[in-house]
Amino acid sequence: MEDGLREQLQQHFGLDDFRTAQREVIEDVLRGGDVLCVMPTGAGKSLCYQLPAAISGGLTIVISPLISLMEDQVQQLRDEGIPAAMLNSSLTPSMRRQVISEIENGFNGLLYVAPERFSSIEFQELLTRIQPKLIAVDEAHCISQWGHDFRPDYARLGEIRAKLGSPPCIALTATATDDVREDIVAQLGLRDPTIVVTGFDRPNLSYRSRRASKVADKEAELLELIGREPGSTIVYCATRKAVDEIGALLTRSAKGRGVFTYHAGMDATTRTGNQEKFMNSTGGIAVATNAFGMGINKPDIRLVIHYNMPGTLEAYYQEAGRGGRDGLPARCVMLFSYQDRYTQEFFIDKLGEESSANPERVASLQAHAREKLERVIRYAQTFSCRRKMILDYFGDEAEVVDCRCDICRPDDADNDTPGELPVLSDEAVLLVRQLLSGVARLQGKFGVNVVAEVLAGSETEKTQRWGFDRLSVFGLLRAHPIKRIVAMLHRTMEAGLARQRDPDGVRFRPVMELTAAGVAVMKGAQLPPASLADLIPRRTIVSAPSERNRFAMRRGGRKPATAIDELPADAAERFTRLRAARAQIARERDVPAYCICHDSTLKLIASAAPSDPDALEQIKGMGPHKVRLYGSALLEAVAEAR
Repeated sequence: MEDGLREQLQQHFGLDDFRTAQREVIEDVLRGGDVLCVMPTGAGKSLCYQLPAAISGGLTIVISPLISLMEDQVQQLRDEGIPAAMLNSSLTPSMRRQVISEIENGFNGLLYVAPERFSSIEFQELLTRIQPKLIAVDEAHCISQWGHDFRPDYARLGEIRAKLGSPPCIALTATATDDVREDIVAQLGLRDPTIVVTGFDRPNLSYRSRRASKVADKEAELLELIGREPGSTIVYCATRKAVDEIGALLTRSAKGRGVFTYHAGMDATTRTGNQEKFMNSTGGIAVATNAFGMGINKPDIRLVIHYNMPGTLEAYYQEAGRGGRDGLPARCVMLFSYQDRYTQEFFIDKLGEESSANPERVASLQAHAREKLERVIRYAQTFSCRRKMILDYFGDEAEVVDCRCDICRPDDADNDTPGELPVLSDEAVLLVRQLLSGVARLQGKFGVNVVAEVLAGSETEKTQRWGFDRLSVFGLLRAHPIKRIVAMLHRTMEAGLARQRDPDGVRFRPVMELTAAGVAVMKGAQLPPASLADLIPRRTIVSAPSERNRFAMRRGGRKPATAIDELPADAAERFTRLRAARAQIARERDVPAYCICHDSTLKLIASAAPSDPDALEQIKGMGPHKVRLYGSALLEAVAEAR
């Protein structure tokens, strides 16, 4: 299965290889077994059910509590050519009827539903007529009353699954202690499940705690931390009132920084608008309750501050884990005040108020919650390694090395850049800029697939009708298949360099455009985030030679030249003139020079000294399209140097 499974990964998602533990989980799902998968945020949990769904066909139900995350994943799957749909409150009645009609007519793909929709009688009746082949439960810790984010709608999922004949199920979460994992297995009725836990260590995060007994001291600590960190920041508060007060404080004090508040008491439009502004900002500050977090995929968050102590270490780990998703260092600071425990105890006392649970059950839940709160207090006051304490809490036996928490490194605990920054190769930087150039040249008017077709140089009726074949970026990534380019474009969006948006008045047909950070990277003003360092495929896919190339080789004609490190004097002169010609073309077309051709291609031209378009087309990195656009200028530069 091994080679075939990797081929399926490349075919459906354009990805070169699996991440840690993905293959093992996917193989178990394909065999029809139940699986509980605990992987850190950003480790690739979604692929563990998306690839089996794409390979096996049939209906896969994905239960997720987050509408924004549903929309992102459905669109990405559609971009990959994989059937996907969703049912949630964001759809109009006519859209819901259309989705239900597709399901009744034998929809083979992934259907994302909110837990309350899955629990509805009408939807259950629909599923009994059309049996799902697989059920995937995302954010599965929400099913456990021992977890930090229990949601009553999740509690019925096991009962409903049993009514459907207990189809295979995969449950996924980033945070689950032993007791929560046991509860997930029991509540969902997983049968002899494979349990995969890949670890909880985030070595690029430096954990810290600062004690501040007075409100004035805590505010001063907050302003000092914010003042020394220009990067994107999240400040978590325990209450809506605190969010409003801290938001106002930072708006007055953090001049020139965007400050965006977020809590459940705000109207949905304002809340969503603030989230989008923060996601698209560089150096913005989000001040939020814990309602802000799940589904937030901003890679460049450099600082996460807990202004108030959270109620559990699970919540702290998940919220602090929003930092440093690009692999670069980030600081996670808890401003500890013993008075904060009273806020959390107020929440604990309210446990069970809105349920019909018996008093003994409520008392048990409250006692368990108080134990977890004590663990948070011990964490905040510990004199032992904080990173090790988090790993021990989750039962992770990984060895802690080079820890930079404030206990292990007290002398540099406030250093803004702990650890060495990963370095991207020149090849990876160039590839990212090429991808972004393709997005830019289509001016935010087309979707991901069209951008990929243009970069791949697809000769279709569409590209000719719209004049795409005349763009300087047409065929820029011809060596890569379209599926791989689509996957790479989605990676640039995950890294915050580009985004999808619905045009005015149109839904679910998003266009792709650059963010401010993407423009800066494309123009060379800043480097791409380190999370894109692995964007270069391990195995480069080279397109087959053209008929003209094969004919020239059979006839013994000149083969395309190979790259050379040092050029003879005459070739060096040609190379200098070719670079000048390329710079002039780039200025005229208002594109980066690398969009015309690479230095390596110019060296090959300088060495081969072609005298006509046919000979120029033989050079690796050229081709009919580039010869048509730039051939005369490049040949003229070669001739001038003779």
